[in-house]
Amino acid sequence: MASVTIHTTQNVSIDYELAKTGTRIGSFMIDLIILIIINFILATTMAGLFNFFDGTVFGLMPLFILLLYFFFSEMLSRGQTLGKRIVGLRVIRLDGKDPTPADFLTRAVFLLPDVVFSGGVPAILLISSGRHAQRLGDIVAGTVVIHTSASTSFTLEEIMSIRNRDEHEPEFPGVQRFTDADMMIVKQTLARWRRYGNPAHRRAVRQLAVKMADILELDKAAVPHSPEKFLEILLLDYIVLTR
Repeated sequence: MASVTIHTTQNVSIDYELAKTGTRIGSFMIDLIILIIINFILATTMAGLFNFFDGTVFGLMPLFILLLYFFFSEMLSRGQTLGKRIVGLRVIRLDGKDPTPADFLTRAVFLLPDVVFSGGVPAILLISSGRHAQRLGDIVAGTVVIHTSASTSFTLEEIMSIRNRDEHEPEFPGVQRFTDADMMIVKQTLARWRRYGNPAHRRAVRQLAVKMADILELDKAAVPHSPEKFLEILLLDYIVLTR
């Protein structure tokens, strides 16, 4: 199972499972069906305007709709089109930063040579043979497509549902300086460690614990907990002190 290690902006290394070629084709086919429906609706709605525009304009309309669909859906849905959401895929950047609108636009534009004008052959060859399973648009934008999992995607409500929060006595009040996004990273890192249990995720837990302790200005030698336990306590402290 191919994976990629992403070094986040919090200096934590996290392994992600790369999307398989077949899964990416499946997600694109779902998006293609959606695009066909959109084009049919628009063509039917605008049928009365055909006489006022050159036929070439309407011939190119499906391409513009395709570009707009992939650009806006990925940009507004954190790297997911509807097809990607259904099959559990997401676009992320290799450098750990959040993808920018320019990244999503690049990916959309390169669908033309990757898929539309070539029948998808270059995209399939690059994804199946490349180190990071990237099509040309991914390579230029510096992105990869990964598998997501319900067990590693959390909302604020899920973070707040940790058991025993009512009986928990906070140990580290300085945790209030963190944000909800910081705490989501903590829980995702713990979840991946529990799911995979490999050395890479063990290192991610350890590195994140060290980073959090540094931010809190704690003497790491004086913290009487394992890295995993320390992060769990930080989560509970954050919930109790900020909610």
